[in-house]
Amino acid sequence: MLGSINQTKYFITNKKISNDTHLKYLITIPCVNREERSAINVIDKTLEEFEKSGLFESDISVDIMFFESGSNNINYLSFIEEYRKKYIKNITINYNKTPLNAVSNTLKMFTYISKLPDDKYDFILWMDDDVFVCKNFIKNADIWIKSYANFSIFSSLYVPYQSYQVKLNNNQNINQNNNVHISRINHFYGTCCTVFKPKLAKHIIKNWYNQRFELFEFNPDARFRECVRFIFPQIEHIFVSYPSIVEHMNIGSSIYRNRKINKGHKSKEYIGSDKDPEYLYIS
Repeated sequence: MLGSINQTKYFITNKKISNDTHLKYLITIPCVNREERSAINVIDKTLEEFEKSGLFESDISVDIMFFESGSNNINYLSFIEEYRKKYIKNITINYNKTPLNAVSNTLKMFTYISKLPDDKYDFILWMDDDVFVCKNFIKNADIWIKSYANFSIFSSLYVPYQSYQVKLNNNQNINQNNNVHISRINHFYGTCCTVFKPKLAKHIIKNWYNQRFELFEFNPDARFRECVRFIFPQIEHIFVSYPSIVEHMNIGSSIYRNRKINKGHKSKEYIGSDKDPEYLYIS
């Protein structure tokens, strides 16, 4: 069933969120013991990036949930207990008793999100387990999301594909700081930091195993994108951060038979782990 105009209006309100609004975020990270798949575990480095960026000490409401894919050895996540003890943040792990691949584990994530109470979280940040983040990452993300997330069916703070300046009818930029671009939705890939409202998950899970997706072995990125396009065919563009405030570590990202061919992806423009984009101090 195609998305109605009312459904679209829920996700795209075309209104900025007040800077004084206290939003609640859930960072979701599908993960696997990469060593069991002939790759390198770097998830601990991702948490180090979060820590260095001040995420765990921020007063912004953010929980983190890892979706473990049924690895034989789950001790690769034991280090997370140190962060639980050190910081007052809700960091949880959703385990699975049987092995899942990337497609089925990501569906588990969306199914979990779809069952959340409506008022539990305002936005989901779907991230990879191998990312770099900018200085003051969650503060920057909060400011960007309040400014632009309501103008897009979903958004991305990591952009490895082509993006363009947002122009008004008079051919002027939508903002002086040039911190938002648009991209064609069919160009989207790379879920290092994909931002969406939790209710979108209910639409995603309905079409996750679409026959065409199965036939062409779509990965989770493509399934997510094409599910959105199927439900909301009128949506042609998404808003994305410029520059990217998240970067793909690109270590062990292609861990199956195409590993020698597929070298992974990188952002076109990444601000850097020791820098803040200009929009941090938007008033």
